[in-house]
Amino acid sequence: MHQSINKKKIYFYLVSFLFLSTFFNNNLINNLKSIFKITDVKVENTKKEINDNILSNTSFLLGENIFFVNKNFLIEKFNKLSFIESISIKKKYPSIINIQTKQTNLIAITYLDQKKYFVGENGNFILSKQISNKKKLPTIFGKFKPDDYIFLRRELLSQKIDLNEITRYYFHKNKRWDLYFANNIIIQLPNKNISEAINLFKKFRSKNNINSNKIIDLRIKNRLILRNG
Repeated sequence: MHQSINKKKIYFYLVSFLFLSTFFNNNLINNLKSIFKITDVKVENTKKEINDNILSNTSFLLGENIFFVNKNFLIEKFNKLSFIESISIKKKYPSIINIQTKQTNLIAITYLDQKKYFVGENGNFILSKQISNKKKLPTIFGKFKPDDYIFLRRELLSQKIDLNEITRYYFHKNKRWDLYFANNIIIQLPNKNISEAINLFKKFRSKNNINSNKIIDLRIKNRLILRNG
């Protein structure tokens, strides 16, 4: 009889212990969930329009547990914003998400389906209504990819051509460029050996005074043809 009572006591204490442990664990979990809920998302960028855009894409985070936020998922989500060059996300415990962004450099204007776009140095077309711009930018005509222009721009800069002198570009179907300068000089580049063609133009300009309204044809390798515009 004494042994049976002891067993009953042991079972009672064991059940009581499990009940209390579960009760306190649930309370602890609920308290932790409450403490680590995201209450604020802070964006560090100089442009308010970018901050507002990113905040509108992070509203779903508010109230979520900060431990369960997947930073890689967020970075992938924000990389879809065409005007972003880079982004960094940090968790500030217990309840704040800090987001640092860098806007891409805008390098040209173009028009697609009668809508105005910027060309970003990150290789994206950026709808103009998404972001403001105060810089004077050249306009590109023709059907091109951002990387086509980025490559040309890199070649021009490496040859120390002043890009501010160029007001617009035209990209032909055979993948070659025409450059329109502010003094009404047009340079017709080939679709291959662009660097050599630009270098030939530089040498010619250093020895000759090129008046306005001229067309400089560099489409034939190692040849420069000058004619009136």
